[in-house]
Amino acid sequence: MKVKGHLPLEELKRLERAERNADQARRLRIVILAIEGWTAPAIAMAVGLSRRICQRWLRRYNESGLEGLDDKRGLQPRRPLTPAQEAEVRRRIEAGPTPEDKVCSLRGKDFQRILADEFGVQRSLASIYHLLHRLGYSYLRPRPRHRKANQEAIDKFKAEWPQKIKAIAEEHPGKQLRVYFQDESRFGQQGTNTNVWAKKGSRPTAVRQTEYEYLWVLGAVCPETGHAEGLLSPQLNTKIINTFLDQFSQTIPNGEHAVMVWDGAGFHTSKALVIPENITLVQLPAYSPELNPIENLWHYLKSHFWSNRSYADYEELETAAMEAWQEAVLDHQLIQTVCAAPYTNRATSD
Repeated sequence: MKVKGHLPLEELKRLERAERNADQARRLRIVILAIEGWTAPAIAMAVGLSRRICQRWLRRYNESGLEGLDDKRGLQPRRPLTPAQEAEVRRRIEAGPTPEDKVCSLRGKDFQRILADEFGVQRSLASIYHLLHRLGYSYLRPRPRHRKANQEAIDKFKAEWPQKIKAIAEEHPGKQLRVYFQDESRFGQQGTNTNVWAKKGSRPTAVRQTEYEYLWVLGAVCPETGHAEGLLSPQLNTKIINTFLDQFSQTIPNGEHAVMVWDGAGFHTSKALVIPENITLVQLPAYSPELNPIENLWHYLKSHFWSNRSYADYEELETAAMEAWQEAVLDHQLIQTVCAAPYTNRATSD
């Protein structure tokens, strides 16, 4: 067995005598015996290890000298990418698929190819998923975004929000502001499906109704307090909105003023709209539902209560809507979580 002359034989023996770690001393003994001309099977028998392990330690010594005999188990594993490469991978993930990728969504196999082709890193599929999770990414379903959404207008709305709230507060001295987010959702026999637990490899089925009866659920929620008010209606127009605003205004305590944030739908901007004195309306930028957290409530109600079911008529729809509202929307802590609006920071003004 060939041994590179990193250290003299006498120095290796001295290190072996001084070594307190029995495993490290045994590795030094492997190198010493190899220098003295012992064969691999003889060394293995002498130190009580397999021939292959003895050859492995000797190879490490030949490659790295004394450092090659260190036990690296339990140390932080070397990452496959440098920090600069990780930053580039992050940019690649967030940029999404390119025309060259020929897919609409990058999956594990795609990232496996990207790392091999663009970074020269070969990794198993399991390692790819581990890397993605370590970088802080999960495979999530994106929120729908309208193609006409104006990001500049959205950013401007967020930036101007504190001053807008301050101005409304100055117009209503002595009142505590409560910010509510308002929206309407259609719920009916045009059903939706949501996830269910099923055996791996199976394709479960669920009812998806395709009939035409429906109703409208109108709601307003305060993310800070979790307070919510709602109204069910078979139709939606300015008259119904006025009814909702009137009923909602009666729930506002005397010492408070409501700031109602909603979109620019026609029945929200009609000249026939009647705005109660204790409500100030704030219109969102066009095509920006992501700024209205009550959208999350509609998703929650559909995924937890209204999906995978069929409804015989309007009465059944109405009953299902009221039961879901009572079960979920009257839970203030749940509403605070589901309808959180981080971009507003806080939803009141003293």
